[in-house]
Amino acid sequence: MKILRDPRRLNPCVVVLGMFDGVHRGHQALLMRGGELAQEMAFPLAVCCFEPHPLRVLRPEKAPPLLTTLPEKARVMQSFGVDNLCITRFDRMRADQSPEDFMAELVEVYAPVVVVCGFNFTFGKGGAGNGKLLREYGRKHGFRTVIVPEVLVGGATVSSTRIRTLLAEGDVPMVNRLLGHAYTLSGRVETGKQLGRTMGFPTANVAIPKDKALPAFGVYACWMETGDGAYHPAVVNVGRHPTLPEGSVTVEAHMLDGEPDLYGQHVRLSFLKHMRQEMRFEDKDALQQQISRDVEAAKAHFASLK
Repeated sequence: MKILRDPRRLNPCVVVLGMFDGVHRGHQALLMRGGELAQEMAFPLAVCCFEPHPLRVLRPEKAPPLLTTLPEKARVMQSFGVDNLCITRFDRMRADQSPEDFMAELVEVYAPVVVVCGFNFTFGKGGAGNGKLLREYGRKHGFRTVIVPEVLVGGATVSSTRIRTLLAEGDVPMVNRLLGHAYTLSGRVETGKQLGRTMGFPTANVAIPKDKALPAFGVYACWMETGDGAYHPAVVNVGRHPTLPEGSVTVEAHMLDGEPDLYGQHVRLSFLKHMRQEMRFEDKDALQQQISRDVEAAKAHFASLK
């Protein structure tokens, strides 16, 4: 799969439109439909999404944290057979673009044979364009428009907003159910204060992009993928360390099956279970005892998966 920024001209293709933050089950329905059409018609599959999130340009104070970084987004999309992931820069000029100019640019850049979008996809200034307008425009300009209906789970629409709310509540099982894959945090391992090591539980301090959505503060069972592609069971703490306050939010992972040197490596954490909320303990000894219990609980969780 190629990642293209502001492409100028592609060969005729099936193009799927959207933000794709999370690449959740609703987004996957778009990708699967686009993939089916691309395979049937023997055309490549392209995805057109936008960066940064439009709200970061239009109303920065309302901009949501991201469920997926670009590398995370690309990783999931590649598994759906996307040939070209096209990143369109969203700026003030793009925000003021008319729906007609957006569609004319779409034809010029992608030469689409089919355009796939979601039931609630909007484009152009003020979100004035929608799937119906695309369908009418396509009839005149040589492409077909396919509008994919909403995907429901638990009687409600799967959406990035819903997933962010559940993530903030620590409901990892439902988050993963709506995503269709485990929620992940990824980043480089940096040197921390090494407090865990002094208590017998060395941790990897994972630097997370500042715009990335974090789960509710607390302790989680996770898979940790290291730089060599190996997966290790881990217990992960997300929070501010209220017992030994540091002031900033950290993500620290203790590997349950070894103690390799991970400094400088890029690791990926896949969240499986929220084991407890963040707590403040009377002293370091009480914290150490709780960490020991957390480790045993995480080991029991992984043993139950076998």
